[in-house]
Amino acid sequence: MGDLRFQWYDYATFSIMIAVSVVIGVYMGFWKRQDNKDEYLLGGKSMAIFPVTISLISSIISGITLMAYPADIYKYGSNLIWLCLTLPLISIIYVYVFLPVLLNAEVTNLFEYFEKRFHRACRILASLLITLLLLVYNPIVIYIPCLAFKQASGLDVLVTAPIICIICVFYTTIGGLKAVIWTDTFQFFGMVLSSVAVVVIGIIAVGGIERVWQISLDGERLDIFDFRFNLTIRDNFWSIIIGATFQWASYIMINQGFFQKCRALPTLSECRPSVIMYGFGVAIFMLLMVASGNIMYAKYSTCDPISSNQIFRDDQLLPYFVLEISKDVPGLPGIFVAGIFSAALSTFSSTLNTAASIIYEDFLSPFLSQDVKQHREGLILKVIVVSFGIASTFLVLIIQMLSELLPFITATQGIIHGPLLGLLISGILIPTVNEKGAFTGSIVALAVLSWITFGGLWYNLKGASKEFLKPTSVEGCKVFNNSSMTQNYKENVFVLYRISFWYITIIGVIITVIVAIIVSLFTKRCKSLDKSLISTLLYSK
Repeated sequence: MGDLRFQWYDYATFSIMIAVSVVIGVYMGFWKRQDNKDEYLLGGKSMAIFPVTISLISSIISGITLMAYPADIYKYGSNLIWLCLTLPLISIIYVYVFLPVLLNAEVTNLFEYFEKRFHRACRILASLLITLLLLVYNPIVIYIPCLAFKQASGLDVLVTAPIICIICVFYTTIGGLKAVIWTDTFQFFGMVLSSVAVVVIGIIAVGGIERVWQISLDGERLDIFDFRFNLTIRDNFWSIIIGATFQWASYIMINQGFFQKCRALPTLSECRPSVIMYGFGVAIFMLLMVASGNIMYAKYSTCDPISSNQIFRDDQLLPYFVLEISKDVPGLPGIFVAGIFSAALSTFSSTLNTAASIIYEDFLSPFLSQDVKQHREGLILKVIVVSFGIASTFLVLIIQMLSELLPFITATQGIIHGPLLGLLISGILIPTVNEKGAFTGSIVALAVLSWITFGGLWYNLKGASKEFLKPTSVEGCKVFNNSSMTQNYKENVFVLYRISFWYITIIGVIITVIVAIIVSLFTKRCKSLDKSLISTLLYSK
């Protein structure tokens, strides 16, 4: 692939994106100083709707979304298109049911709500779980764009990852939330340009929309009307409408970074249009990912690069495709890689800021004197960002061992998001749930989900999920080595290990809520219920 590697103008495009991000961070850090907690974590609660909206979208659309989702659609079909219907609905529910309660609670840290509504133990549990999840998630966020850069430039991931981490940690550390939001805003346009360019040029390269449609239809990529209700089916209408919808709802509702950005807006009335526009914006990105997956299939319908061993990982598929179609489009690889890095940096910077908020508020603040809080808050937060960034960089070494990233990260997130989303729903919508019920429910759900998820992931690594693969062909390949082509996994697998990874979150929610209600019915409430922490839909003011 040597003749398809980066040219000088591709490096220039990529370098400009990195340079502008750093400049924004330096400006926010040195000319817009943020020495206290509210300035550093909440942007002084004075941000405008437009940059916050763009930042919300950018931080959710990571490199995983831009690279792993199209590859997943290429292999398993286009059922993810159903998310485009539910994402705006999730946003509307959040801003009219959940967000008013959380803002009324006047908390900086989302999980502080769990302490006010239930008990400090629930807050610490939530913060600990999310911190652990970020340690798993961040290395993947870093690894994905570095892998794309390696395919385009030849530079090893272990060289690129530390450099990118240092840059992101630098501007996040000195600039705080304002730097995160404004760099997200700039990087958003790189993501849009990259995604749209790949779709448009890809359609032209394979012969037009009609050809993409027909080949995808013939190849079963558009079989999206599978209404069988079976939890073991990996992707169909119900697994997305129910399972993936709850998974994406958790990205909003128990996402500290998302909540911080909402808190950066002055009022609830300004939060509402921002979050609703987020829902529609992410839905548009999801449409682009579905289109990319089908365009790639149209290109490789007779010569699958994975089966023919031209590439060895699913997440190499989109960069491979871009490099091929860019033969006659100078600059496309640079735009593409800049877009992938834009998505990754926006997500990584947001999670660093989130980690700083959680670790400081929940694990350090209770032990600090008022004098330290008054004069050293900013410094402590910056040290946390740097430390977390270094840890994430080292963990990239482990992430390289995974073959399919989307099932792994979605299932892992589900283990933690399910119980926490169940806690939030119990707190805001079920007044009868008390602190003992909430804590017990979340622990039981965590244990059950861990058992189901890790059992399922183990068998999937051995090939159990291959039964859901859509057909591919190597008839059109000139030369390929089929010696390592794998066969479908035949061993009988325990039914709970076969549950689609999309359902993990909602199963966790159901277990948490049911156990919380049952335990609450048999135990006494330790403290009186504060109605301001319950949705106004449940009582009259």
